[in-house]
Amino acid sequence: MTNTHLRRLGYHVLWFFLVWVMVVCGTSSPSSTQTPAPVPSTSTLVTTTVTPVATKIAMVQTPTLAPFSAIQREKMFDELWNTVNDHYVYRDFRGVDWVAIHTKYRERVLNAPDTAHFYAILKEAIDLLNDDHSRFDDPQDASLNDALYSGEAGYAGIGIMIRELDTGLLITRVAHNGPAEHAGLRTYDVITAIGSTLVTTTYALGEDGYSNLLRGEIGSNVSLTIRRGNDAPYQRTITRNAIAGDAFPEAVASMLTDGTVLLTIDSFDRDGLAEIVKHALREAYTQTQPTGLIIDIRKNGGGSIEAMLDVLGLFHDGGTIGEQVDHNNTYPLLVPKNKCLPPFDHLPIAVLTSHDTASAAEMFTAGLRHLRAITVVGETTAGNSENLYPYDFDDGSVLWLAELLYRQPNGAYIDNIGVIPDIRITDAWDDLNPANDMFIITAQRALDK
Repeated sequence: MTNTHLRRLGYHVLWFFLVWVMVVCGTSSPSSTQTPAPVPSTSTLVTTTVTPVATKIAMVQTPTLAPFSAIQREKMFDELWNTVNDHYVYRDFRGVDWVAIHTKYRERVLNAPDTAHFYAILKEAIDLLNDDHSRFDDPQDASLNDALYSGEAGYAGIGIMIRELDTGLLITRVAHNGPAEHAGLRTYDVITAIGSTLVTTTYALGEDGYSNLLRGEIGSNVSLTIRRGNDAPYQRTITRNAIAGDAFPEAVASMLTDGTVLLTIDSFDRDGLAEIVKHALREAYTQTQPTGLIIDIRKNGGGSIEAMLDVLGLFHDGGTIGEQVDHNNTYPLLVPKNKCLPPFDHLPIAVLTSHDTASAAEMFTAGLRHLRAITVVGETTAGNSENLYPYDFDDGSVLWLAELLYRQPNGAYIDNIGVIPDIRITDAWDDLNPANDMFIITAQRALDK
C-alpha cells in the first residue's frame, strides 16, 4: 500500500442516470504524482445530471473485482485497521472502540463469501467512524471517482440538474445542446410528474429517490409534466442520450443588472478548476467592466485543497491561509503567486455561504477573508474541515482517512464552529431566481457601499 501525497477526494452523489466511465477521443487519463509537501483533500458532495454529446465516446469497463484468499483478506484488513489506528486524527476514534472493531470485523472478513462482501465489510468498518469524510473505496468506486475528477465520467439522461422542493423537482441547470434543452426545458421550471408518478416529498424509490425514474438507457424515453411560473402545466416526452462528464462545469458566471458578476462554484473537486473559473469569469462580461464579484458557494461541499488554493490565486497574489495539522506536523497552505485575474484581483468581493458550505469551501471562505477584505453573507458554514490522506492498496482500492485539521493563521480552528458570516441571512434561497434571492440582493447592497 502506498500513500499518494498530492491527491484530491472525489465523493459524488450521482442523481438520475446510469453511469459509465468513458474516454473522449484524443484525451488520456491523468496520472497521480507525488510531492514532498502533502496537500490532502477534504470531502465533496456533487449533485449532477446529464445530456447528449457530440463527441465520439469509447466505453471503458471499470475494474473487475478479483477473488481474494482468506489470507489476503486478513492481510488487507490488518493494513486498513493499522492505518486508522496509527493515523486517524481523532485519538478517541469518535467514541468507537477501535480495538474491539478489529476482533469483530476480522472474523467477518475471514468468512466473507466473496470479494464484493469483503469490500462491503471494509466500507462498513470505516463508516463506523462517522466523521462525514473518511471512507473506503473499492477498486470500482476508486476508478469511477478518478474519471469524475478528470471529467471523463459520462451518464445517460436528459441533461438537467435538479433540487427537490415541496412542489416538485426544481430544474437548476440545463446542459447546453442536451435533450432537455432541445425539448424546451428551462432553469427554474418545476417537474411535477415523471410519467404517471406525481413528484411529492413523501415519495422515494430507494436510496436514489427519483433518479430511478429519470435515468435509463440511451434512446429510451421519459415523459415529464412541467410547470413554468404560474402557467398551466404541460408535458414533454424526452429521449435520453449520452452526457459528457463536463456537461455541467463546476463553475459558472454571469453579470447581474447592476454590473456585479455572480460566480457560482458548485465543488472544488475537479482537476483544472482554476482554468474553468477563469474561463467562466471572462465569459461573464464583454464590453461592460464589472463593479464587483459575488462568489456563491452555498452548495459547495468541498473537494481538492490544491484546486481550492489555485482558485484563491485568481483573487490574491500569493500568501498563506493557514496550515494543516496532524499529531506531529504542520503543513502550510500556500496560495500560488502570479496567477491573479484582473480585474477580479482588486474588485470588492462578497462570498455567499450556507450550512451546506463545508470542508475546502469553508477553508476557501476563511482563507479569502484572511487575505483581503471581503463580506461573507449567509449562514454559518458546516464546521467540518478534516483533511484526508489517500492510502492506495495494491488491488486498486483506496482508504480516504481524516488525518489533519485546518488551522487558520490566527491559530483558530473552524471544526465544530464554522465560518461565521458578516451579514446573516436565513431566508429560503434554493428555489429562487437570482433576481429574488435575498442572499444575492444583500451582497449587492454590501458591495455598493
